[in-house]
Amino acid sequence: MQRKALRLVLLVAFSLAFAAACGGSSSATSAITTKLTTPSTLPFKATFSAPSHHPVVNKNWPITVIVTDLSGKRIAATLQMNVLLGSLRVGQIDNGKIYHFVGRHHEIITWPLSAVGHQLTLQAVVKAKGKAKKLLWAVSVAKK
Repeated sequence: MQRKALRLVLLVAFSLAFAAACGGSSSATSAITTKLTTPSTLPFKATFSAPSHHPVVNKNWPITVIVTDLSGKRIAATLQMNVLLGSLRVGQIDNGKIYHFVGRHHEIITWPLSAVGHQLTLQAVVKAKGKAKKLLWAVSVAKK
């Protein structure tokens, strides 16, 4: 778990510095679901949940992704998570690891101090049944 936090710290710190140098912009967003395909052609449902949009630096922040077929039965899926600043990817959870799971994936994320003061979005890219769906979760990391 500490290794995951260190990777996230390094990725976010480097990427935020890079984004600032490139003139990256951010915009306040709320939790939004964006589909790579139209809702009528997507053969599954995917949901993302977290206790809030305001994780605290160096504190465990649990997230859960649930994937089911249209009748509600849990199905096999993959998940990759990215950290976005505006539309720019500035980091990846666990160096872009692709998680394989059936129905439910639970993860503990620890946000670094370098994430404070930035309107970030956690992007969960879920793939199942040959289709993909992006779940977006606005994050504003607090110092407390």
